[in-house]
Amino acid sequence: MQKQLIFILIFFSAKLVYSQCDSTSTYFSQLPNSLTILVGDTCLSNADIAVLDSIISKNNLDYESPLAIGTQTWFDGRLRFFVAGNYGNSSGMNDTIYTLPENFGNLTGLTTLYLEWHRISELPESFSNLSNLMSLYINNNILTSMGDNIGNLTNLYFLDLGYNELSEVPASICNLENLTYLWLFNNNLENLPDCFCDLDLDWLNDDNSGYPFFAIGANQLCDNIASCIDSTEHLTLSLDQFYYSFPVYSPQDCDTTTATLEDPIFPYQFQVSSPYPNPFNPTVHLEMYVPHDRKMDIRVFDILGNETNVISNYSIYEFGSHKIHWSSENHSSGVYYIRFSDGIHSKVKKLMVIK
Repeated sequence: MQKQLIFILIFFSAKLVYSQCDSTSTYFSQLPNSLTILVGDTCLSNADIAVLDSIISKNNLDYESPLAIGTQTWFDGRLRFFVAGNYGNSSGMNDTIYTLPENFGNLTGLTTLYLEWHRISELPESFSNLSNLMSLYINNNILTSMGDNIGNLTNLYFLDLGYNELSEVPASICNLENLTYLWLFNNNLENLPDCFCDLDLDWLNDDNSGYPFFAIGANQLCDNIASCIDSTEHLTLSLDQFYYSFPVYSPQDCDTTTATLEDPIFPYQFQVSSPYPNPFNPTVHLEMYVPHDRKMDIRVFDILGNETNVISNYSIYEFGSHKIHWSSENHSSGVYYIRFSDGIHSKVKKLMVIK
């Protein structure tokens, strides 16, 4: 009799909690171990749940519940911290996100977001609605743009955009008055907005843990460099790609002798095309043109400057075009450099392996 009474009390308690959820939320009786409730009950926002469902469906992922994707922390019914980096372990997720759904901006309670090591190429327009976002880690993707309205995220404190394919920084970034950390290394940036130095950043120093407040190495900033970063060490500073555990000297890619095969600048010099595809897995291709027979040295280096492969040890290449291939089959994901040299001139191309 006593057991029956306990069961009845539990049943009606659950029904009571469920009935207390308003129309904007749903009661969940079971939660995965990867989810934490900081404050509040298990009445969780329908809008936030819909975003998680959209991530799963849009990327053809296999999850029994939207609460099981990544590591989630909820606060008073809203998703507050979302760790969804593709880390290959239990701290994030073990799947690849290619596209963020347009309703992603409905996660308006979000303050911390990890989306590292995916294949995200662009942010949805609604991303700028995440007005409470304070920390964004979206390194090691293939982002080509951060969106014109990134400046709407006025609470941003930490912005990590390292190891992407960004070609420009929108002027609206200068609206981020609370920004304290900005990492833009290993992208394709050729210029910065005129207002860039208006950002209230520490351009020169590191924090107490040795991390730079600002770093922008391994881009293509060669002319008209902003005065706040010109001649500073952080213009050539990056962090190691995999663990961000140590600084890496990463100069700007300012090879003025590089020319396309179609429009050579110096007819007597060899030419090298851009690598394609890039990023790639497992094989990348380049075309090299030599105007007359010559010995060519072609080598591949990792981001630390360690030689990983020798494609040609000053072998003779005859006049004409040659296809150069390199396979990353026995190498891990990351940034690599392929160097071409005829003993007089050298050209370096950046490669990105994503597995």
